[in-house]
Amino acid sequence: MKRQALAVVMMWCLLMTVSAGAQTPFSRQVSEAQLKEVMPAAERFSDKSGTPPVYTAFATDPESGEERVAGYVFQTSDLPPEEVGFSATIDVLVGLDMDATVTAIKVLDYNESFLSSRGDFLSIRPFQEQFRRKPLSDPFRVGRDIDGVSRATISSWATSRGVYNAARKVAQAYLSGSGFSAAADSASNARAHLAPLTWVELEAQGLVQVLEGRLPDDSVLTLSFAYMGNEVLGEILVGSDAYSRAERDASSRFDDGKLMLVGIGGNASDPFRQERFAIQQRDAVYPMPRRQTVYAGSADQGKIAGQANFAVAMILDPAMDLGLPFTVSYDPQNGEPPYTIDIQLAGIALDMALDREIRAPGEPAMDEMMRASGAGLLTDINWSRVLPLLLIFVLVMTAFLRKDARLRWLTLSITLIYLGFINGGFLSVSHITNTLKLGPSMILSDLPLLMIVVFTLVTTLIWGRVFCSSLCPFGALQDMLTRIVPRRWQQTVPGFIHDRALYLKYAILALIVIMALVQSDISIFQYFEPFGTLFFYSTSIVLWTILILILLASTVVKRFYCRYACPLGAALGVLSLLSLRRIRRVPQCSACKVCEHACPTGAIRNHEIDFKECVRCDVCESKLIEKAGVCRHSVASLTSRGVTLLPVSQLD
Repeated sequence: MKRQALAVVMMWCLLMTVSAGAQTPFSRQVSEAQLKEVMPAAERFSDKSGTPPVYTAFATDPESGEERVAGYVFQTSDLPPEEVGFSATIDVLVGLDMDATVTAIKVLDYNESFLSSRGDFLSIRPFQEQFRRKPLSDPFRVGRDIDGVSRATISSWATSRGVYNAARKVAQAYLSGSGFSAAADSASNARAHLAPLTWVELEAQGLVQVLEGRLPDDSVLTLSFAYMGNEVLGEILVGSDAYSRAERDASSRFDDGKLMLVGIGGNASDPFRQERFAIQQRDAVYPMPRRQTVYAGSADQGKIAGQANFAVAMILDPAMDLGLPFTVSYDPQNGEPPYTIDIQLAGIALDMALDREIRAPGEPAMDEMMRASGAGLLTDINWSRVLPLLLIFVLVMTAFLRKDARLRWLTLSITLIYLGFINGGFLSVSHITNTLKLGPSMILSDLPLLMIVVFTLVTTLIWGRVFCSSLCPFGALQDMLTRIVPRRWQQTVPGFIHDRALYLKYAILALIVIMALVQSDISIFQYFEPFGTLFFYSTSIVLWTILILILLASTVVKRFYCRYACPLGAALGVLSLLSLRRIRRVPQCSACKVCEHACPTGAIRNHEIDFKECVRCDVCESKLIEKAGVCRHSVASLTSRGVTLLPVSQLD
């Protein structure tokens, strides 16, 4: 009995000893002396107040002799979310002067498990001294500009990032005139642009690119790539926790290098191996050994949630020029050639990679473009994307103005292959909704997209829906299906059905626009734009089912999707009502049915053309009407059959 009692007493003493050893050496209560320690230039401090809560530091201006604000002191625990160390969060007192420079830090409280064995390892002077007079423009990265505590990398990282993240928020709230404030505003603007977007919309804008590889057993490996070079992109894409861990692991392995997110999905039977990646840019090849890839979460947070099975992040070689395109390859090592994808950072991702200013949603950026020097503008142009677009524009207009059928088919083929499968830079109704949500800055910051938008608007206002006939890759695909399938398969939709069904696309457009105007986070446009499923290689069975049904319908009814379901076509149809140069009709049109039967969208009815439904496909102009504008069917041949012709004045 005595032995049992002695054992209980010894166990209690041991627990008390461990507990005492694990007690935090600091306290969350802040004293005047501690405030002075992190802000030595201050003469007095206010009580904690404001949003976020801070102690305002005051000092006497040596020139005027008046009291002025010298800076702000705050606790990281007051600015969530807090960075988690090895065992728990770490509360740090931070001083920040009016130039957005950290004056000093003091660890107030932490309860890491190492305290019992190593003592107060975070309060050692060399570690905390690194933060004295440290500007917020520094990266605050352990292993780069911060030396961590030996065998306490996670705690060192949490302290450093906690100080940095909290100081950023204080600077943004209180230091509107500082140099860091502009950078903080740019980051905030980027977040405002990206936060409303869905994963599908990120794909549509080129911020996410998808590579799909099919294995010999017909299983599929899907790899989704997105630039994740800073905390804004990281938190948006994978969530703050997953990004913080990935960035911490990357910093512990390499001194420099931005992160490229890779979402791994599909049902591949062969397990994913990160060391099978390689990147090529121009003549340089960058292998991707295992240690150059870090885990980036289970794809359950951020925009990637539900879009992949898990995520990793490749650490890009610092020698890469992120303003130029590069090729990522994945070698399945099964005898098949590597899967490859060409990546060109675009939009906000490119701006952030090149440290460009990002304007707030809705804020015009054209003035900046106009003020840019000619040399600077040429330097920023991505000619690998611009030149092919210019060539396609020339082909489109040449074929359209010359009414050259062969050249038009060549243009359609190039449009389908390049704009559809290679570049993916075609227009979508998502560009309309994103402009309504965020303003025009996203379009203005992407020159190739801006070129397509301007070309489409100008040609539509002059001639009508030229985009639909020659620049839309899905329209090109439908025209090719019509040309390939046997003519006996093709059917004519009864007029009373067609006349009502064509308004369905306008209802779809209205629904999508209304949801954008009310700032709904629900995205539905992908269900009405099947070309995104095809050209962006969607993994959704529902979307592929919709695509297949529409393609099957298009083999029976010419341009079925354009007629009844395309919301972008509906928008351009409304705009085309303002077009200046329309197809002119001739007296024979009151009796001749050739054009009416050949029209792929059913826009012609006797001598009338429903111009909002006309896609300017050239069928009635180049094939059935001579270039001089006279119908091939002579007036004499028609009148001999007893046809009464209407005056031309009644047909215009």
